Amino acid sequence: MVNDEVHLPKWLDEYIFTQLKANYCPSNSDMTVIDWDKSNVLNYLGTYFPRSYAEAYCIFSRFFIKDLLSWIFKKKITVFDFGCGTGGEILGLLDAINSVSANLKQVEITVLDGNHAALRIFENIIRRYSEHAKNDIVCRVIPTVIEDFYDLSILDTVLTNDFDVIMSFKAICEFVTKERFEEQNAYEHIAKTFLPKLTPLGVMLLVDVTTYNNVSQEWLPLMMDKGLNSAKCKIAMKNKGYNQIFTVSHSHKESDVSKVAWRIIQNV
Repeated sequence: MVNDEVHLPKWLDEYIFTQLKANYCPSNSDMTVIDWDKSNVLNYLGTYFPRSYAEAYCIFSRFFIKDLLSWIFKKKITVFDFGCGTGGEILGLLDAINSVSANLKQVEITVLDGNHAALRIFENIIRRYSEHAKNDIVCRVIPTVIEDFYDLSILDTVLTNDFDVIMSFKAICEFVTKERFEEQNAYEHIAKTFLPKLTPLGVMLLVDVTTYNNVSQEWLPLMMDKGLNSAKCKIAMKNKGYNQIFTVSHSHKESDVSKVAWRIIQNV
């Protein structure tokens, strides 16, 4: 059984809070991280990076145990993170798969985000992670702002169709808040765009906040389910009920609580 309580690894805690000067500063407002400057991003790093790490670690650990034979013998995996921010979920994923597989030799990571300050911090973190990793980490950064759903077609020219894992953590809510996809369901567009880019047994994980969005005037988990249903997605795993609670402890907060809705979509 997977425990939904996580401690941020000691080296990572020290690096983000002591060396990168992250701040613990939670906010309940609709987040539009893409517009933030470095000081805002450092607040995000100290608050939501640990939460994303814990969410990804717990969710993927649960999934890898359930589908162990498909992952335990992999020597290489390819990952795409849409709206990666500072990348907490990527490190959570890496630690989760390393906990079940001793065979993994290489991880190829492609990340996309429109906030350059967040991407620079992510590059520093993944570089430091590589010093601790037992795998070869290859990372490709795509600094791109997606203004609307027409921009998603640009990704066809820069992304391959062979990702084992595609994920997006608390990023689609930003597209909803900023009305990037006009009146259309953002989750449906994201699913239809990225599902064809998965390997035959690949998975896509969507994680988002569970708030009522004042722009769409809809609860985001309900909006997510409507969109994925319209896209005819096969849901392999999901949280029970309305959301799931994860807790993460680090040097600036003991048992910090995060509530998110998540869906793992399997490509078959």
